[in-house]
Amino acid sequence: MMHRILLLLLPLLLCACTQHNALMVYPGIMPAELCYLDEAVPGIKVDLKYCGSDNFVGRPIQGYTTGKRAILRKDAANALRTVQNELRKRGFGLLIWDAYRPYRALLDFHAWSKTGDDHTRARFYPNITKRRIYEEQYIGLTSEHCWGIAVDATLVDLRTGKELDMGGRHDFLDTSSATEYPGLTPRQQANRKLLRDTMAAAGMRNYSKEWWHYYKSPPGICHRYDFPLHDSLKPTSGK
Repeated sequence: MMHRILLLLLPLLLCACTQHNALMVYPGIMPAELCYLDEAVPGIKVDLKYCGSDNFVGRPIQGYTTGKRAILRKDAANALRTVQNELRKRGFGLLIWDAYRPYRALLDFHAWSKTGDDHTRARFYPNITKRRIYEEQYIGLTSEHCWGIAVDATLVDLRTGKELDMGGRHDFLDTSSATEYPGLTPRQQANRKLLRDTMAAAGMRNYSKEWWHYYKSPPGICHRYDFPLHDSLKPTSGK
């Protein structure tokens, strides 16, 4: 029972910032504390999975249909710039699968979980039911992504452009996606460790059940945003 309670509290314990529960919606405007990741981290690769159908729902997600550029808080983006620079010394780089996530996307996930649509189960959650996706904390009703402080990421070989073998795909909702899953090959273990160690050195923490999920815990208030992605948001003045 205590283990389950800790899992339910995990999203709150992981983030050192104070949540601001009011949804922050900025139609056509980039909040001053956020930025486009490709501008903050030159050379970073982005393939936002929820913009298309290669995800556990099997279709574009609400909030992702109007843009394909990743957005992140500036402090988290600065940390990723450090990560990218360190990886480049070894011939590797980051590929980002998700960053800021509009809150409406979480509502879309939850609505999907109540339907009978199971056509992606074989590829993304073959060993659990849709109900257990929430019980096992693979998806929640809140997320660091909505605060703009989290990314889903993997490694790529800068010479070939190919992804490194991490022992599993993005959003494979299974115990094998745990960062330290014991059934990996030595190469897969080394690749996950390289990503985790380089992220940790820059202040990005890992969610242990998902090898791809990393977040930055800034001080102060984290706003929960709900503006849809757009590739040409106008900047606001501020920090």
